[in-house]
Amino acid sequence: MPNLKMLTLIALATLFLASGCTPKKDDEKIEKPSPPEAREVFHVFSFDGAMGSRYMMHFTGSGDQAILYTHGETLPMTHQAAASGAKYQGERLMVWIKGDEVLMEVDGQRVGPCKVSGLQSILSTAWLSSTDFWAVGNEPSWNLIMGRDRVVLLTEMGQKKTVFPGLEEVIFDPQKPYGTYVFINDEKHELEIEILEGRCTDTMSGEPFAVSVRLVLDGQEMLGCGTGLF
Repeated sequence: MPNLKMLTLIALATLFLASGCTPKKDDEKIEKPSPPEAREVFHVFSFDGAMGSRYMMHFTGSGDQAILYTHGETLPMTHQAAASGAKYQGERLMVWIKGDEVLMEVDGQRVGPCKVSGLQSILSTAWLSSTDFWAVGNEPSWNLIMGRDRVVLLTEMGQKKTVFPGLEEVIFDPQKPYGTYVFINDEKHELEIEILEGRCTDTMSGEPFAVSVRLVLDGQEMLGCGTGLF
């Protein structure tokens, strides 16, 4: 399985360097890059449950509603008053997030232990770096990071990096990213990204995601899963 954290850090470094932060010669005019848009609350949460089960939650902007993605279901949940943390109740499930601790009940019975997943760190790091969409796939392995300044595709276990223009000129909603997007870079590589509504499970890790992703890079099709970051 590819090291997703390493692939993501490589792609994020590319976004950073390409956004105007490369060294300048002394005789060149140095333009201070615009600060990234302030991001205060991350509305995507990934956690692990008992017996290898994995979950992802998306929260509304106000936090009063959430969607829980599991391996086989997409479940709406509603925020409940709690003395601490964030508590959400669905028809059969309850999820109570208290920092790094996650409590979960099914039909009133406690299940667990649950904990914040390693994927959460990857996604939050990408989000803080002004990434709007993150996706991953296998066979062949690839990792996609879509930002306002650059779209970065890593293939061949992170050894090959292809950079495209970003989302600045594209109408893109991370909460509803569905659609087809086509990018062409200076080397004439063409990348078509099709984001399909509907739950998706990563074939390697078992992680559930909010959407399915189909990529076509210079005629080569690649499939995987992804999530908007908001």
